[in-house]
Formats: sequence, C-alpha cells, structure tokens
Amino acid sequence: MRASFPEKRDRFRLAARLGALFYVGWGLFHVRVAWDIYGLGATESGLAQGRLFQLAAYMLTIALFVVGVALLLNWKGSRVGYWLNLCVAGWADLIWVAVVVVPGYVGLVRGLVPPVVFVVAAILSTIGRMPNAQAMGK
Repeated sequence: MRASFPEKRDRFRLAARLGALFYVGWGLFHVRVAWDIYGLGATESGLAQGRLFQLAAYMLTIALFVVGVALLLNWKGSRVGYWLNLCVAGWADLIWVAVVVVPGYVGLVRGLVPPVVFVVAAILSTIGRMPNAQAMGK
C-alpha cells in the first residue's frame, strides 16, 4: 500500500530534522576540536601561538555556523540552509581529509569519522529537501 502524501511529508520532515541533528553533532564535535587547538596554542609562543589561536577561532566559527544553520534552517528543510551547510561543512571536511588524513597525521578510521557524520547529515538533508524541491517544480 502506498503512503499518503501527509505520511510521505512526515518522512521527509523527519529526514530533514535527523539531518539537522547530525549537523549539530558535527558542529559540537568541532567546538571541542576548536578548544583542543586553543589548548595547543596555549603551550606555544609568538607567531605559532597566534596562528593556532587563529585556527581555533576559525574552527569555532565554522562549528557554530553549522550548528546555527542546522537548527534554524536545515530543521525546516530550507534550500538555503541545505546549501550553506553542504558547502561549509563539506569544504571543512575536504580540507581536513586532504591536509591531515591523507598524509597520515591521524589514522584513517579516526580521521574519517567527522566526514562520515557530514555525509550522513548531507544524505538526510537531501532526502528532507525532496518534497520542497518537488513543490517548486525542481
């Protein structure tokens, strides 16, 4: 038996909200990463300390941005929120993989956990966008 439109819409809404929650998890993990980078910087001095503090601030900004977009926009299946988090979190994870994971600075399993969380968030958010895109004729 085929699901009625309201039932399908509820499934899409659930997917959008689960995607948002995965983005929140991704962001909260990266808030912790920012704190860890700040701690590394506290043991340094001069330019090395400044650059680590800068990196910590960038990481915190990205993490809080992703959390904010997830809660305010992805939760509702927003097209703008979809693209913002897809691009920002995706770019951050792409850089992580290229600069840290591929050269082997961290193990493959540990290094790919954040990107896997991102991919799950992206897939669920894509599913959550489906009825919105259909309603707009796209």
